[in-house]
Amino acid sequence: MTLFRQLLITIVLLLSLMLMVVMAINFQTTKSYLIDQLRSTTQDSATTLSMQISDFMALEDYTSVESSVNAVFDSGYFSRVRVHVYANDQDIVRSNSTVISGVPQSFIDLIDFEVPTASAVISNGWNELGQVYVTGSAGYGYYQLWMATRDLLISFLAIGAISVLLGGLLLRWLFKPLAEVEKQAEAIQQRRFIQMKTLPKTRELKSVVESMNRMAAKLEREFAAEAQTAQWLQAKAFKDPVSGLGNRNFFESQVSAHFAESDRTYDGLILISLLDLAKINNEMGYEAADNFIRSSAEILEKHVNVFQNSTLARLNGADFVSLVPNIETGRLKELVAAIMSDLHDLVGARVSYSEAVANIGAVVIDASVDRSNAMAQADAALRSAKQAGPNKFNVFDSETGQQMAIGRLAWKEMLEHAINHRSFVLRRQSVAASYDRNKLLQQELFASLEFEGKQYHAGYFIGLAEQFDLGEQVDQVIIQLVIEAVQKTHTSGPFVVNLSASAYAKMSFVSWLDKVLQELSEEVKNNLAFEVSEQSVLGTEDHAFLLAQTLKTHKVKFGIDNVGKQFSAFQYLQNLMPDYVKVDPSYTKLAVGKESESFFMHTLCKMFNSLNIDVIATGVETDKQAEILKKFDISGVQGYGVGRPVPFND
Repeated sequence: MTLFRQLLITIVLLLSLMLMVVMAINFQTTKSYLIDQLRSTTQDSATTLSMQISDFMALEDYTSVESSVNAVFDSGYFSRVRVHVYANDQDIVRSNSTVISGVPQSFIDLIDFEVPTASAVISNGWNELGQVYVTGSAGYGYYQLWMATRDLLISFLAIGAISVLLGGLLLRWLFKPLAEVEKQAEAIQQRRFIQMKTLPKTRELKSVVESMNRMAAKLEREFAAEAQTAQWLQAKAFKDPVSGLGNRNFFESQVSAHFAESDRTYDGLILISLLDLAKINNEMGYEAADNFIRSSAEILEKHVNVFQNSTLARLNGADFVSLVPNIETGRLKELVAAIMSDLHDLVGARVSYSEAVANIGAVVIDASVDRSNAMAQADAALRSAKQAGPNKFNVFDSETGQQMAIGRLAWKEMLEHAINHRSFVLRRQSVAASYDRNKLLQQELFASLEFEGKQYHAGYFIGLAEQFDLGEQVDQVIIQLVIEAVQKTHTSGPFVVNLSASAYAKMSFVSWLDKVLQELSEEVKNNLAFEVSEQSVLGTEDHAFLLAQTLKTHKVKFGIDNVGKQFSAFQYLQNLMPDYVKVDPSYTKLAVGKESESFFMHTLCKMFNSLNIDVIATGVETDKQAEILKKFDISGVQGYGVGRPVPFND
């Protein structure tokens, strides 16, 4: 959606909001006024009628009383006039059904108009002879409310139409230069460095165009020099020795595996460039430069590792990169701002060379954007930040990010609805034995949220569920659905359930799971397995240990997913002793690629087998890959080459 349309829609929404607010205030004011007037009128009429008929009541002249009642009823907007006579305990009543003309029935059904009833005592001297009850008529009130609402709505629609028309014409005229800027930005993204010759008259737009022209000129000079050095470094190790993060080869493997996934949602791609690193090397020595890199890496790890399944790596001397799945533009901006703030604190610690510490560029991409285009967008954002000056950052506000940010409250409502109505759909994907593809080792379950006839896979809602602190409830509902499905199915298991960190990190969840498992038969428990990610284990090892012990008590299998994605000494394996591990898909791709890149898979398998832990390779897409993986002493294989996810009951 273009910015022009977004602004035009914003104008329409603001006008509509103003209309609703004004109409609501006017409607409520008019309604209250009419009710007060009707209440006052009915009370005055009741009082007057009681005084008029007091003498007739004393003389028991009920014919005259009835005449007075008729006179009052015919002279005002009343639906019922009743005189109760104490002497004979009878009523003299005049009533009529309320007829509302000139008002749509839908308006009448929608509005609750309070019809007041007034009363007055009929007395003669000290004697009370009866009581008068006068009930107003809603017809006049409905009519006046409808006329006021209709006139105000017509006026606002006319004014709004004129405002939108004039605003659209004005915006279209103002946005003419932006169309040229858009073409220039697209050209730069495609490595064509054109410059705009005609500058707009508007000061802000003129400044933007001049900045774009300067950036294009600089990019044109630098691109030729950087094109030869833009290739990924080939290395056998995946860890950068200075920063302790992944190196470029590590990032390449992780990104390749991630972009090959079909269940991608929204990803954040961040490029961080440290400034004056060369000056530190030349003037303060390599040790100071290494300290600068390590300190920066610690800051990046602290912020990025909060996000599940995130990837952080050092690309080269001064540049870092991070891929953060399932993040919208708002949270990405908060993350980048927090990183830049902490990096700037290095100035006070005398770690950086000067006040100039770093530049950051970031972008939100959706599943339709491929890897090369995503990197180009992030690079453009970084160059824009560099153009703005030291310690500046730029986050490209993509349409997909805006849509996801706008929909956060809607997602929360959908999640709460799904939890309350248990509207999750289960799919299963087979894990086959590496030595016999026809033999199933397990079946991993995936839950999709079903809402208004549409299904959303876990990538859309798991991250948001944890943000809204609904992860525990979501996992509980899914586990209950899985147990019910397992009890009814004749398909072989075990069926693997993935647990979120926000769930098993709570003692209440582990206690609940323990109680649920206690009530299950041995047959059902043998068909269940639970899985957690390596990243969540490293962040909550104590909670993971408690979960593992609880599952082992019930003889339920326990596994760890995405092993190898995080850099760790794997001591947690000796504490948790899972039944199996699933190696990250990135290492599967390396193992079936060049022989020089497969050594790490050999190392992992050897280590796991020494602990008697079964190894499952994930991300297997072809029969050829499955055949190659047999030599790695792997127990099982999982991926589209083995079987795609299917509905649970298929």
